[in-house]
Amino acid sequence: MKKTLSMILAALMLSSAAVLAACGGEQDVSPASTTAAQGEDAPAETAAETTDADVRASIPDDLPDEDLGGYTYTIMTYSKGTYYQEEETGDLVNDTIYQRNRDVEERFNVKIAVNEQPGIQELDGAFKKLVQAGENTVDLCIPHQITSGVGFVTGHFIRNWNDVPYIDLSKPWWNSQINETLQIMGKQYYIAGSVTNPQPFCMLYNKTMAQNYALPDMYAEVRDGKWDIDDLREYAKLASLDINGDGTMNEEDQWGIVFNNDNQTLNFMYASDICSVIIADDGMPTPNVVNDKMITLVEKLYDLIYNDNRTLYCTYDQMSAYGNKAFTDGRSLFVGGGVGSAQSFRASEVDFGLIPYPKFDEAQSGYHTHVDAWNGALCIPKTASDEDLKRTGIIMTAMSAGAYKTVIPVVYDIALGTKYLRDEESREMMDIIYAGILYDFGYVFDNWNGCTWILPRMMGSKKTDVASYWASVEKKVMKNYEKIYAAVEADE
Repeated sequence: MKKTLSMILAALMLSSAAVLAACGGEQDVSPASTTAAQGEDAPAETAAETTDADVRASIPDDLPDEDLGGYTYTIMTYSKGTYYQEEETGDLVNDTIYQRNRDVEERFNVKIAVNEQPGIQELDGAFKKLVQAGENTVDLCIPHQITSGVGFVTGHFIRNWNDVPYIDLSKPWWNSQINETLQIMGKQYYIAGSVTNPQPFCMLYNKTMAQNYALPDMYAEVRDGKWDIDDLREYAKLASLDINGDGTMNEEDQWGIVFNNDNQTLNFMYASDICSVIIADDGMPTPNVVNDKMITLVEKLYDLIYNDNRTLYCTYDQMSAYGNKAFTDGRSLFVGGGVGSAQSFRASEVDFGLIPYPKFDEAQSGYHTHVDAWNGALCIPKTASDEDLKRTGIIMTAMSAGAYKTVIPVVYDIALGTKYLRDEESREMMDIIYAGILYDFGYVFDNWNGCTWILPRMMGSKKTDVASYWASVEKKVMKNYEKIYAAVEADE
């Protein structure tokens, strides 16, 4: 098991920078495929001796020897701790971030600083005001993907990453799939990678309940590519139970699954390998939600949520108040969440495992997920000069490569893997989850108009007619995308 895991880690654990196909592309995450990636003729002892850390460290960042003259490089963010630590505190993750920055500073004779904003709205306003005033006091901005995604582009507040030297999106510390899904007319306004420390969505399951209800080995189901939404509907139905016997299912009873009516509902779309928007050959964003696959997904998800008392369906507040508690108290077979949920549930006595969201069907090539907009995306102020772009290319490549090589392994293997996950198989599942991260043009640019949020909105209103729903939002959705297209076309 340990040899197999080490080989999976070496080839698959690409963190947020996983080299992915776009929605509908191929993804092989089987142990056999990772062995082939290592080289079929390689001796077993060589594979065992080559650690994930060795593999990561061996990948060059291809940066020049550059003296940046003591320049203070300033990052605007609402999540300071992800990118900057003032001093070592004894916390392993914080200290690794601190040392990563010190290494970059010493290597290029630069000082890394942070312009921290108290929230996502405050950052949005502060950044726009700075650019409108022609100020050049911030080198990089990391906004909330949805809050600022459209406005920064249509207002011409940010520059094109394709103009930045040394940014190679094929490197494993960048998410290369974002280059396909967020690029408009050859212009790339946002990128993401290891430096943002992504927290993808996943599911956790109660291993004791799974055994009591005679479920198959869930880890084997995932490995064999069999875990799909039909399985979830079947298994969740087995576990529902009116514990207090009052004849009404409520938060005090036992459920098949608990999840919220927001991102955790939305993730069923990405898990089904559907991106809400695709970019046409002419560069125009094209909605991708009215098709047979989406219609079937809506019907199956509605059945899961509203039929046979399988799902405790919660708002955000309800998840905090009693949804997650149903799982940590041992009263839910499955729960929707993220990889960080393992940390949140660390005090629970429930023996839980971590698995990806189910696929649409067994024929689907791989497992997929997305990251919350709070994880942010990197953008460059319009006020940046070409000299500034060169500096940004060097520093952000160095920081993201450093995160890939040092920070992510600590977060992944130690902070999550050793402290909070309960078994080796869950760590293996994390490889699959991270390798399946998707970025969707619609998630960043939909601007709450309803294309991307089709599943939460339809489930919230208890509707299943996709064509009718689309007819109600199509006009404003297309108007928004036409506005974005026109702004990009006019961008110089």
